[in-house]
Amino acid sequence: MNAHTLQITELYEVEHSRLRSFVRRLIGNPVMAEDLVQQAFANILAKHGQAGTMSAAYARKAVRNLALNHLRDARRRAEIEVPGIEFDQIADAAPSPELVTLYRDELRRLLEAILRLPVRRREAFVLNRIEGLSYDEIAAQMNISRNTVISHVVAAMLELDRQLS
Repeated sequence: MNAHTLQITELYEVEHSRLRSFVRRLIGNPVMAEDLVQQAFANILAKHGQAGTMSAAYARKAVRNLALNHLRDARRRAEIEVPGIEFDQIADAAPSPELVTLYRDELRRLLEAILRLPVRRREAFVLNRIEGLSYDEIAAQMNISRNTVISHVVAAMLELDRQLS
C-alpha cells in the first residue's frame, strides 16, 4: 500500500461516520448513505491513485456531490403523483363484463345477418369489408364486373342495416 492510499484509508476511517450521517440527513436513507460514502472514497482512490494530498473538505465535497446526484436521479425515476387523485380511482380502460357481453351479442347478430345474405352478395361483402380486397380484386376473383361488385356490396350493407335496425 503506497502513502497516498494509506492517507485515503486513514481519512476514510476518521471521516466515515461523520460523512455517513451527513448523507443520511440529505437523502433520508441510511443504507444508501453508507453506499454513497463508500462509492465516493472508491472514486477518490481510483481518480487520485498516486498523487496529491487528500483533505476532509475534499472528501465531504465528493460525498455531497454523489448524494445530490442520487437525489436528482431518484426524482427522475419517481412516479408522478397527482394530488387528490388515487391510482385506484382512475377508470379502467378495459370494457366491463356487461359491455363485453353486449358486444359479443351484437357480433353474433351481425354474423347471423351476414349468413342470411344471398350467396354472391355475401361473398362480395365479406371479400370487401372483412378481408379488405378492392372492388377490382373482387371482380377478378368472382369473375364479374367492378360495377356488379359495388352493387353487391352496397346492397349487402343496406340489407344488413335493415336487418340490424
